[in-house]
Amino acid sequence: MKKRILLGIIVVLVVGGIVAGNLKREAGKVVSVQAEKSARRNLVSLVTASGRIQPKREVKVSATRMGRVTQLAVAEGDRVAAGDFLLEINPAPYRSLAARLRAALASSRASLRLAEAEEKSARQECDRLVALGAAGLASAQELERAETACSVSGSRTAAAREAVREAEALLDNAEQELSEVTVTSEIDGIITRVNVEEGETAIVGTMNNPGTELLRIADLSRMEAEVEVDETDVVRVLLGQKAKVTIDSYPDTTFDGVVTEVGNSAILPSSGSQDQSVDFKVVVTLTDSVPGVRPGLTAKAEITAAERDSVVSVPIQALTVRRESALREEEKRGGRKAAEAAEPSDEGSKNDKEIEGVFLIVENKARFTPVKTGVSSDKHFEITEGLSGGESIVTGDFKAIRELKPGQKVKVDKKPAKVKK
Repeated sequence: MKKRILLGIIVVLVVGGIVAGNLKREAGKVVSVQAEKSARRNLVSLVTASGRIQPKREVKVSATRMGRVTQLAVAEGDRVAAGDFLLEINPAPYRSLAARLRAALASSRASLRLAEAEEKSARQECDRLVALGAAGLASAQELERAETACSVSGSRTAAAREAVREAEALLDNAEQELSEVTVTSEIDGIITRVNVEEGETAIVGTMNNPGTELLRIADLSRMEAEVEVDETDVVRVLLGQKAKVTIDSYPDTTFDGVVTEVGNSAILPSSGSQDQSVDFKVVVTLTDSVPGVRPGLTAKAEITAAERDSVVSVPIQALTVRRESALREEEKRGGRKAAEAAEPSDEGSKNDKEIEGVFLIVENKARFTPVKTGVSSDKHFEITEGLSGGESIVTGDFKAIRELKPGQKVKVDKKPAKVKK
């Protein structure tokens, strides 16, 4: 029994010696890092998205009447003004229908005049018999027949009047259809697409089938960039924000613009998993004119989501996270225990809060300092809490920051980082 106890003590001492040796070696290990001082900078947070150039106002002219195109007066590239003649659909059947309905209206009006004359005659006869009846010269039976005839003629007049109204409505509709076979421009602009030729038949759209799009007219004096913004960035995009637009056809020129529309509904992918990332449509209206622009040109927009002047900032790569348990352990024991607590573990990891911060270099040691961030540019994060500016912070390399432990000794490598070509 005593031998077992003695053996156990020896094992504990040996393991303790090994652990102590490891701790000593760990504490004495010096990690080479790159460093930079936190500083005040002017930051611009950008949201970048790609899309296409489209006219702010574009009219798609579709067929409202079915028929053969008998005249086509324009071609792609033609400039037109509001009211200019564009094309005509065969007017013959619509003109014939209008003529028939015009004749029917004339007949209905003649029937109305006849009914009104008969009603007038019946009312006069009724009034005469009423007078005779008062003098005792007409029987009650004669008076009753006259009143019935007067009532019937009144009903016929009312029916004839309604027939006239119906004929007028039918003629108005036919004349409207006849006018619609002559297509004129609604706006000043340029013909950007012509989809029909003379002799082709234009089809009217239904609920399930679109009609024939005859042509398109676009006002190219005001253009927009319709871009698709990722769901992680769209929350930062607001109406009125300024933007810079680059069109692939003009690679050396940028055009100013402003956000005029932010989509509320996601652009759902036509196929794929429902869990995949989605985009939202954002419209940037160009305030600069684009010479020789054409609808559909690919473009990229850089939207200024936020601007900060003279704020404390650090390089993006300097920001890291550590588990709250690791930091508490560091406060109690430091060194190796904090390092062990910082390692991933299965138990309790879901409830172990991660804290965002940077590593300061204090007396040649890395000290983890929690920070709160604001906006970010392409290279720097704004620090709203935790730093005041001028602190020496660890900025690289990535592996060193990821594996760096609070309290670990560091040595600043003053050589510039190698850039991979």
